[in-house]
Order: sequence, then structure tokens, then C-alpha cells
Amino acid sequence: MIATLGPKARISWLVAAPCYFLLLITITLEHWILAPPEVDSPWLIWFLRLLPLLIFVPAVVTAYGRGFAWLGFVVLFYFTSGVVDGWVYQSWLGWLLAIESLMLFIAILLFVRWFFQEL
Repeated sequence: MIATLGPKARISWLVAAPCYFLLLITITLEHWILAPPEVDSPWLIWFLRLLPLLIFVPAVVTAYGRGFAWLGFVVLFYFTSGVVDGWVYQSWLGWLLAIESLMLFIAILLFVRWFFQEL
């Protein structure tokens, strides 16, 4: 599917896919190394934080337009969470999550626009 993308959609996918995986890595690093939660079941909390994003792995890997459109909605929750953590708790990890989510959201918007224009 990626080979059939136009030049604009391919470039936006090349930005969106690494941003997506960077967001997954950031959440994992935050949860296990940088700010581990003090709960009895950290595996469950980590899985529940990543589950909404992990649902879209096939869409990101295959550059599926509708999947990217839905991922854009889900990413807004992570952006909101990052802004709240950054603002209320003065957490640099929250601001990092917000910035990464915003970068991913913009790349998704551009990908979806150019993907459906080229059909």
C-alpha cells in the first residue's frame, strides 16, 4: 500500500509513522523508567495506557487512510493528558507527551488529506 502513495502522502506517512512509534516508546519509558507508578499492577496500567494506540499498529504499518483518521481522534486524548500533566503537575514528561502528540496529529491530518485527495 505504501508503494502506491503519492509523494505528499508518502512524506507525511514517513513523518507520522516514526512519531507514532516514538509516542509508544515515550509512554513506555515514562511508565517503566522515568516516572514509574506506585501501584500494585503496573503491567495492567501500562497495557491500558498503550492499548488505544496499539489498536492502530496495522493501520500505521500499511498506511491505511481510514485507520489514520481514527488514530487522529485517539491522539487528541494523549495530547490532553500531556497538557494536563505538564500544566498541573509541572511535569516535563507531560509537555513532551503533548508535543509528540501534536506532531503526530499534524502529520496524521496531512496524511489523511493527501491520501484521500490522491484516490
